[in-house]
Amino acid sequence: MYQQPQVYQQPQVYQQPQPVAPRYVQPMTPEQLRQYHYRRSLRRTANSIGGVLLVFFAMEIILDLVVTLVSGNAGKNMAETAADTFFLLENGVISVVIFFVCSLVYCLIRRVRFAEIFPFQKTGAAMLAKLCVIGLAFSLMSNYVVDMINNTFGLFGIENKGGSIDTGSEPQILLYIVTVAVLPALVEEFAFRGVVMGVLRPYSEGLAILVSSATFALMHGNFVQMPFTFCCGLVFAFIDIKANSLLPSIIIHFFNNGLSVLADILLSYQILTEAQITMGYGFLFLVLALLSFIFLKGMINSHDGSYFTLKNGDTGIRFKQKVTTVASSPTLITFAVLMGLYSCLILFLT
Repeated sequence: MYQQPQVYQQPQVYQQPQPVAPRYVQPMTPEQLRQYHYRRSLRRTANSIGGVLLVFFAMEIILDLVVTLVSGNAGKNMAETAADTFFLLENGVISVVIFFVCSLVYCLIRRVRFAEIFPFQKTGAAMLAKLCVIGLAFSLMSNYVVDMINNTFGLFGIENKGGSIDTGSEPQILLYIVTVAVLPALVEEFAFRGVVMGVLRPYSEGLAILVSSATFALMHGNFVQMPFTFCCGLVFAFIDIKANSLLPSIIIHFFNNGLSVLADILLSYQILTEAQITMGYGFLFLVLALLSFIFLKGMINSHDGSYFTLKNGDTGIRFKQKVTTVASSPTLITFAVLMGLYSCLILFLT
């Protein structure tokens, strides 16, 4: 039978796959490279600020625990502890150690120039008085914000109270004035309007004001004080930048806390009733608000509104990008979360 001859088939030759050409990455332009290093520098600065704030918080917890155990207040409730003279001394020591010493060490490590971080440019007496009146008026107005927050908490059955100290003997009154009015005005301004705002100010004055105010509010660890301290922080920081000096915020801070101390003393000795003190606060606020309006109007007219503008540092980087860079800092996020949890704990324990 006839068979069809087989057709010869050439064997297939193995072909090595052709290598894929590497994806071409367009190099950064000089401007993009500059912006990259700028944001990287800002991120490192934000992380360092978050780190020192975490040290503040850790030192506060450790020192508070050690002093409480040594002083024998471990078995007392918060009201009894607040009435103890040793408690006042503890607050003073902790404030100095945490905010002043740690801030000083931070500046030495970063090798910053103290003249840039802690400016004390000479300000005329008239301008200094105007700035202090404006700042104190905004501080008193912030107290009304705190009252609104408290009333809101009350609607949900949460009694959100701030701490108060029962002033007794004259030494306690003196300690109360020093630890509540004098020391915070010095060391807290040194830490927040000095260190935090100072290292961020070259990047953007608005960013420095925002971050220093937010961290200042969080550091208080109390939902009662957070809205108040944030609003005050904004005003304090703005005034300091315009005066290029920490002196205005120190004075305003002292008088603001001093008014609270004075009210506690007057109530403790039953010199005035709570209603009378409230009326006095209202009258003082109206006077300061009226003077502030006059002073602000004069500043606007004399400077054509330029007095209230802020420098944005490198204008090649948008302000929103700078805020995002700082807000994404891991250490700052950790600090905010810890202070939020701590504030919740304080809220339900008081």
